Amino acid sequence: MQEFLDSSFSIGSFDLSLRAILLFSSVILAAQLLFWSMRIVMRKFMRNTNFAEGTRFMVMRLVRTVVYFFVVLIALDTAGIDLTVFWASSAALLVGVGIGLQNFFNDVVSGFVLLFEGGVRVGDELEVDGMMVRVERIDLRSTRVITRLGNLIVVPNGLISGEKVRNFTQGENASLIQVEVGVAYGSDVEKVRSILLDCANAEDEVIRKEETAIFFDDFSDSSLKFKVYFWIEKPFLRKLISSNIRFKIEQEFRANGIKIPFPQRDIHLIQPVVSAGAAS
Repeated sequence: MQEFLDSSFSIGSFDLSLRAILLFSSVILAAQLLFWSMRIVMRKFMRNTNFAEGTRFMVMRLVRTVVYFFVVLIALDTAGIDLTVFWASSAALLVGVGIGLQNFFNDVVSGFVLLFEGGVRVGDELEVDGMMVRVERIDLRSTRVITRLGNLIVVPNGLISGEKVRNFTQGENASLIQVEVGVAYGSDVEKVRSILLDCANAEDEVIRKEETAIFFDDFSDSSLKFKVYFWIEKPFLRKLISSNIRFKIEQEFRANGIKIPFPQRDIHLIQPVVSAGAAS
């Protein structure tokens, strides 16, 4: 039996025996059981604390990565594999791989940044690269988000941590939204202001109705421009809410004879001056 366990075979420059393989497998199995026990204890601990869901997820992912890294090193050493030889023989390969995986490591480091800073968490509603999305899951290298159309998009962590991202969930519990509209010259601006205010406050999703504001924004070439500012608690639905308010505005303008003009230009034709000699 001892001779069978000590029988060895070669893989490249490494000599492996059945005993080494069994030791390696035993260490990995014991580490897996240890990690499962740690996960149960940590989950119970973090549930009794104020850790957010996204933070709990990232902590567990970080612990698992660190544990598996050291377990593999310990298992290889237990199996009798000289790690110094392994690192020396693979140094050139690791340099090349490191250069090729710069973006990968950047995304991984960004994942740790998201974990410890807490600027983005699971469930947050963000505006990333002009898109409104909701964070569904934060992995070590990427973040999975859902768009307003229900599409799943995998976003590299480097894009979220390294670029300007607008977080609608953290900070103020409401978002200020605006709707622009133009009316024809000669319209009763006070009546326009009253209609815009009523239309915005008639929307159920608008909150802080006493803070809804109407701004006379500009005298443009073809219209008098107004902006309606209002607060909402569901920024993920801001397109729908703004659309509902525009429907109300158009209906009330039509009922009150207020016109929304299209671009117009006045063209003046100048007749050429004809001299008396040319006329004869």
